[in-house]
Amino acid sequence: MAIIRRNENFPERPVIVTIYGTPGIGKTSMACTAENPILIDTDRGADRACKRVDTILATGWNDVTKEEKEFANYKTVIVDTAKAVLDDYLMAYVIEQDYKLGKNKLKAYGAIGDEFKFFINQRRSEGADLVIIAHAKEEKDGDTTKFSPDVTGGSKDLILRISDQVGFITTVNNKRMLTFEPTDRTIGKNVARIPSMEIPNENAPEYNTFMSEIIAKVKTSIHAQSIEQVEAQKQMDEFLLQVSDCTDSDGLMAVAAKCGDLTKSMKAAVGKLMKAKAAELKLEYSKEANAYIPIVPKNE
Repeated sequence: MAIIRRNENFPERPVIVTIYGTPGIGKTSMACTAENPILIDTDRGADRACKRVDTILATGWNDVTKEEKEFANYKTVIVDTAKAVLDDYLMAYVIEQDYKLGKNKLKAYGAIGDEFKFFINQRRSEGADLVIIAHAKEEKDGDTTKFSPDVTGGSKDLILRISDQVGFITTVNNKRMLTFEPTDRTIGKNVARIPSMEIPNENAPEYNTFMSEIIAKVKTSIHAQSIEQVEAQKQMDEFLLQVSDCTDSDGLMAVAAKCGDLTKSMKAAVGKLMKAKAAELKLEYSKEANAYIPIVPKNE
């Protein structure tokens, strides 16, 4: 793999979107509106989905690995559900590979994570996006009920870590809503800064491409952030050169005058550079003089 230099944009890449919600709210149907999907059905819910797609009816992880060559023919791989795959199918699979793991749950979950990450990386190397479906689990947090993806411990941490977006489906005023932003009551992840949105009626034309459009937004946002980061790095490199070339107060003040349009974090970074350069020149900033003046030794 080529090195991506700090002044180069990251290429567009496949993304992982995790969707969770209560049973029957339409998670599988919505996921199937992704582009050219294949559904790994471990929850026996494919026949209830309103949109029919190519489906692996898996009774164990071996049923999935047998179709390894087929995945390259699809643009989206849907895992339904995360709990069944990680906590049930992969648990049985890794113990089958090494019976000793049946007596060591900690190592077993480590092996499960390795197998699942290998599967994910294989699909991403083929250019496929992934949609991971999970049921919602209610957990008490003091007096508040909080919802999170229903996956056990370390497996849930893995899902949350590798996902670019984590969204919760709920009903508000009889309308199904998808929210990625974390709240006091829901776990979420919103790298693409997608606002809460109503899920269209299943008979509406826009429903047919709903998930494919979400995935497209996530990719566009991540790529745009990469471009912004490159531009920010270019700006920082320019300021670094300008600050390093300063030889007196006028030079430092000229750089300071260019900082007005910078973001708060970039202003802070440039400020540190200027403070260090001023110290090197034995200068310090004076608000009264609005200039960098010679540092006066404390004993004078």
